[in-house]
Amino acid sequence: MKIANQVLFAVACVMAAASVLLAAYVAHLGADLPAPALRSVQSALQLQQFHSLALLLVAWMGMGPRSHPLHMGSGLMFLLGLLMFSVNIELIHLAGVDMFRAFTPYGGLAFVAGWLLLIGALRAKS
Repeated sequence: MKIANQVLFAVACVMAAASVLLAAYVAHLGADLPAPALRSVQSALQLQQFHSLALLLVAWMGMGPRSHPLHMGSGLMFLLGLLMFSVNIELIHLAGVDMFRAFTPYGGLAFVAGWLLLIGALRAKS
């Protein structure tokens, strides 16, 4: 379980770094995007940055002495949310990849599930 949390930790760092690079790209070259697409990408980037930090925290918690399997579940939900929501929206508007558009709402639900599983991990340790 510790190795899986280390992998999630590393993935969180990569996702956070990618969000900074994409935010810089959009800030400097996003003028070509229509206003609704620009807002959508900026929202996806904001959620990517926030949930990358959440994933980092959950992975770190999962490596500690009070870890619980729900930490891993929460981390996996955050990762799914990052991929199906944030990365998906960025691919749609920045790369023109539209084939995964149907997964976007499920990514938002995965974010919610990640937070709820995190509450469950807290309650299970009480």
